[in-house]
Amino acid sequence: MEWVAFILSIAALGISLLALRRTGGIGEMKKEMESLSSLGESLRKKTADILDRLEKRVRGDEKSSGKEE
Repeated sequence: MEWVAFILSIAALGISLLALRRTGGIGEMKKEMESLSSLGESLRKKTADILDRLEKRVRGDEKSSGKEE
């Protein structure tokens, strides 16, 4: 019975490797990851800019309210 499970697992592994090749393989996956990484980097920069502007507005309000006292 263990042999049947072993044979089925080997067959499933073979089918998964064929599917990987058909979809473009490892190279295509690396290209996709690089494009997602660059997208994430641009989003990170935009978020940092927005937070920087928000911080300047908040701190600007603190400075003006501190001068009034």
